[in-house]
Amino acid sequence: MTFHISIATASSELSDTPINLAITKMAAAALNARRTHPLPQGPTLDINFMLPGKLDKPDFSGMRMGGYTPEQNTLYFEKAVPEQMIYSQRADEFVSLVLQDVVANAHAFFSSSQQQFNLLDWELLVQHITGSAPPVITV
Repeated sequence: MTFHISIATASSELSDTPINLAITKMAAAALNARRTHPLPQGPTLDINFMLPGKLDKPDFSGMRMGGYTPEQNTLYFEKAVPEQMIYSQRADEFVSLVLQDVVANAHAFFSSSQQQFNLLDWELLVQHITGSAPPVITV
């Protein structure tokens, strides 16, 4: 039905970094999309961005699936943000690509278990949230 986007960090010094601002901007856009854009039917996708700080770092790299709860119809993901991305000027692009990856991984998960997941509607929602253009298909 929508994205839940959150940030996990033990370091308060990361609050004004480009990555924190990019994640916050996308979370606000996801919240706004609930009011202004037709949302896909089906599950909620919950992505938690895990920022490395001085006090704590994720114990993995990349993205991992945190499980699916049928009661809430929610599929959970965690994304370990690389240290070089914290101050990157490409943070918005990084977050956008992570959201696209979440949708692709969710599609693979639900397809393998023969559950409904409308990939096109989710891709359109990500485009709406991130402000990205649809892919250009050439023949």
